[in-house]
Formats: sequence, structure tokens, C-alpha cells
Amino acid sequence: MKRILLTTALVLIASPAFTKEYIIKASTDYDAKKQHFYSPDRLTIQPGDTVVFENAQDEMHDVMFTSVPKALNGIIMSQTMEKQGEKFSYTFNVPGTYKYHCHPHEELGMTGILIVGKASAAGEVKKIGHHEMAEKVKGVEPSPNSTKSTGLEQGTGKVISVDTGKRTIKMKHDPMKALGWPTMVMTFTVDEGVDLSAYKEGDAVSFTLKPVGKEDYSIVNIKKVQ
Repeated sequence: MKRILLTTALVLIASPAFTKEYIIKASTDYDAKKQHFYSPDRLTIQPGDTVVFENAQDEMHDVMFTSVPKALNGIIMSQTMEKQGEKFSYTFNVPGTYKYHCHPHEELGMTGILIVGKASAAGEVKKIGHHEMAEKVKGVEPSPNSTKSTGLEQGTGKVISVDTGKRTIKMKHDPMKALGWPTMVMTFTVDEGVDLSAYKEGDAVSFTLKPVGKEDYSIVNIKKVQ
């Protein structure tokens, strides 16, 4: 009897702690003050736990982790989820603080924070850029309008607002496959030689982007389209 009890105790000591699975809903509620959100948008789990991000309805959402612990190798991002019930799951083994957002709704405040084990101390996290993530997207076909020699990318969209003083234009652009971007609302800087005075909210436009530094793109050409 003592031998059985001892064997059972050794098995329990050697067994790993039970892991858990959590669900975070990617949600849209057009009647709410904050229309696009993760629920919950703050969560603490333990190393080895799995988080499932699930689309709550037929709405375009994704998950991009833009700040992760330095010890983490690789990039965490989901496919674009457009249908209710579509899911993306990831098992978190590296402790620390993770920050993420929905790329199409980032500017509308659709963000979240995940703590694995305990929060990262200052200097223990690293940022991951959107364009670095886009390069990792599997199955993205090069755009026929992409000019690889110059790095220029062509796009289309609709103007939301223009700030001539700051030389920025905010628009909802169509998907850009070469960059791995779904339809998104983004604010772009505009080169000095581009005249913004003729553009206003609601204008349909085509535009040309050039890379600026590691993370951003600037508009070097824009014109109205019918």
C-alpha cells in the first residue's frame, strides 16, 4: 500500500500543471460607444495556456501582436477572419506582456493586452512592425501593379479627411495584397510635391506609396477616380 501511495505521489510531482484554453471574441457592435473591440481585451494566463481568438459575427477582423517579450522568436498574427465562428489559436509559452490589435480597426481602438505569467519589466519587450508581419503572410500574391525596383505600391481607397497643415490624409483603402493589408482605415503622410487642396471626404482615389524607414509608407502620388 505504501509503495502504491509513493508511486502516485511521484507521478503527481512529475506531471506538468494543467493548462487552460481561453476564448477572446473579436466583436462589432454598431450600437455601442466603442463599436469594434476584443472581449475580454485584458487577460492574464499562465505559460502553456492557449488563447483562441474567435470572430463573433460576419465582420472583418484579425489579430496582430505588435509588442511581445524579447525572448519570443517569430511573429504572431492571424489570417483575416470574415465569417462568424472563424478562429485563430496560439499557445503562449514565453512569459511576459503581449500587446495586439485588429489591423482594420486599430485606429478605432480595437486593441488588447495579454499577460503570460507576469508582466514584462521595462526593456524586456520588443516591437514588431506591420510590414515585417506582412512579409510573413503565407499565400500573399505579388501585386501586378507593384514596382519591385523602387518599392512603390499602388492602391485605391476613399478619403475620410485631409489635413493640409500636417500634410496627412486619412482614408479607407482597399486590400493591398503585396503588403498583406486587408481593407483598413489608415492615415498617411504625403510628400511635399503632392497638392492636397483638391481632395475632400468621400473622394474615391488611387494612390502610390513609397516606404519611409522601416515601418511607414508615404503617398507620393494621388488622383481622383470615377
